[in-house]
Amino acid sequence: MNTWKKQLVFIFAALALGACAHRQPAVSGQQPAQQVYYVNAEPFKSVQFGPPPVPGSMQQEADIAAVLSWQNKRTEADCAKSQRTSEETYDSFWAGKSPFPEPLPAEVKNFFERLASDLGKADRNMKERYRRPRPFMAYPEARPCIKKPGSFSYPSGHALYSRLFASVLADIVPDRASEFFAKADEIARDRVIGGVHYPADITAGKAFADMYHDELLKSEAYRRDIEKMKALLVK
Repeated sequence: MNTWKKQLVFIFAALALGACAHRQPAVSGQQPAQQVYYVNAEPFKSVQFGPPPVPGSMQQEADIAAVLSWQNKRTEADCAKSQRTSEETYDSFWAGKSPFPEPLPAEVKNFFERLASDLGKADRNMKERYRRPRPFMAYPEARPCIKKPGSFSYPSGHALYSRLFASVLADIVPDRASEFFAKADEIARDRVIGGVHYPADITAGKAFADMYHDELLKSEAYRRDIEKMKALLVK
């Protein structure tokens, strides 16, 4: 090979190696950033919010006493009822009371899935901040009668989801607001009856839902979708 050709081969090889050296390596298992539909979950890692009762405090003792009190008086029917709403989904919470046609129209289902996607991330961020063990994790005498969740206890996700969904439904059908909130309170209370939450978790979940709803109302996309939902109500 001529000398000048050898030089060209060397130059092209060097350029190719340089390009490889500057290329960013792929990260194994790296997930794309999750989409935010209405409310960004990041602020809930640090937003001002009251902590759970301190272990050993009078408030903590009152919390576990309430759980054990329900444990001693609940019935099989109470446990079965608590189990029916153990999934944090629209259908689980509002079956028979939904203002929408059944089966749920795809547009409505997708709307609540978008809400749940944002809300689930915010819920995890809050739970990770406080890392409160559930009653059965901290007290051997606490015996749930429903499926044991593996997540932390504070704030209650069921109280959060049910109340937030009630607020959303009230935005769509204001005349039924009291009915929706009463159902949300019932769902939240069932978590204490079932033995997987303290009363303080429920109170915090409701407060979190109200805080989150305030943020939802600031979202133009949410307000636009609410108007779309109104057109899909049972006639």
